[in-house]
Amino acid sequence: MNSMPKKLIVLHILPNLSRGGAERVCVEILKNLDKEKFSPVLLLFKENGSGEEMKLELKKANVPVFAIKKLALIDPINFGQIIKVIKTIKPDIVHTHLGGDIYGRLAAKILKIPIIVSTEHNLNRSEKKKATWLKKITAAWTHKIFAVSQAVREDAILRYKLKPEQITVLYNGIDTNLYTSSNISNRLYNDNNSNKIIIGALGRLSSQKGFMSLIEAAAKTKNKNYLIEIAGEGELEGELKKRIKELELINRVRLVGRVEAKSFLAKIDIFIFTSLWEGLGLAILEAGAMGKPIIASQIGGVREILNEDNAFLFPAGDDDEIAEKIDFVLNNLNSQEVKNKIETTSKIIKEKFELSDMVKKYANWYEKLFIQRDN
Repeated sequence: MNSMPKKLIVLHILPNLSRGGAERVCVEILKNLDKEKFSPVLLLFKENGSGEEMKLELKKANVPVFAIKKLALIDPINFGQIIKVIKTIKPDIVHTHLGGDIYGRLAAKILKIPIIVSTEHNLNRSEKKKATWLKKITAAWTHKIFAVSQAVREDAILRYKLKPEQITVLYNGIDTNLYTSSNISNRLYNDNNSNKIIIGALGRLSSQKGFMSLIEAAAKTKNKNYLIEIAGEGELEGELKKRIKELELINRVRLVGRVEAKSFLAKIDIFIFTSLWEGLGLAILEAGAMGKPIIASQIGGVREILNEDNAFLFPAGDDDEIAEKIDFVLNNLNSQEVKNKIETTSKIIKEKFELSDMVKKYANWYEKLFIQRDN
C-alpha cells in the first residue's frame, strides 16, 4: 500500500474561465477542497481574459492560478508552456476538463504524474471528430473519469470506447444555502412590463441551448401576459434578435446579456430550460433550489433531476409543446400542483446535488486513487 504525502497537490487544467457549468464546477472544487489535505492549483492553458469574478474567488480561497495563451489550434509553444507549469507545480494529481482532456492528459503522461483524472461535463454532440479521436487515445492514460450524469457516462463509454469500470457518475452540486427560495422575487426591470409574469432562461446563446425554439413558442402562446428574459452571450445573438423582430415579439422576449445567475433567478417567476442536449444542467439545480417552477426539455441528464412529479417537461425542440407548457404554467401558477412540484424539486436537489457532497466525493476519490496507485 502506498503512503500519502502530507498534502496532495491537485492541479486542475481548463482552457479558460468562460462562463459555463464546467468552469463553475471546477472552481467550486478548487475553492472547497480541505486545505489541510490538499493544495489545489488551476492551470488555464487558453487564457482569454474571461472569468475575472471566478479568479477573484480563487484568490480569496488562496488557490494559485497559472494562465497561458494559446495562439493557434496546434501550438507547440503553448504545449511546452503547459509542460513547464506542470514541472513547476509537481502535482500528485492532474484533473482535466474540456479541452484539457487532450493537452493536459498528454503533458501529465509525459511527465509521469502519479494520477490523471478527468470530468466529462456534457454529451459532446457537437464535438469534432479529431477531438473525439484524441480524447479516445488519451482516455487510456486516465486512472478514473467522472461523468456528471448517467446520461454523460453512457455517452462517453460509446464515444470514447471506455471500459464501464473506468468511468463513474459524480453529480454536480450547488450550495443550496446560497440558492434559496428566500431570495424571491423583485422585478428585473422596473418598467411598463413590471406587472407581467417573468419567464427566465439562462445559458450560452448557442444552438445547444434551444433558444430559437423558445422564441418560436412565444409566438404561439395563447396567454400573452408574460415577459421572457433570455440571459447569456454567444454566437447566435444576432440570429435570435432577428427572429424576435420578425415575429414581432420585442415587447415579450428580451435578450438581457450576461447576468449574475443568483440575482437573475431571484427576479423571475418561472424558469424555462430549452436545451437540445445537456450533460446535467447546473441552472436547473439553481432555479429549483430557489423555488422556481421549471419548464424543461426532456433530455439526457435533465431527466436525472426532473420528471413529471417535479417539473413540466416537453420534447426537445418542440415549440408547440413549449407553448402549451408555458400557457399551462402561466394559468396555474398559484395552484397546488405547481407548489407540489416546486417542493419536490427542492427536496431532490438537497438530497442528491449538494455542493459539499460533491467536493467530498472528489476528495475521497483523489485519496483513494493516490493510495492505490501502482498496486
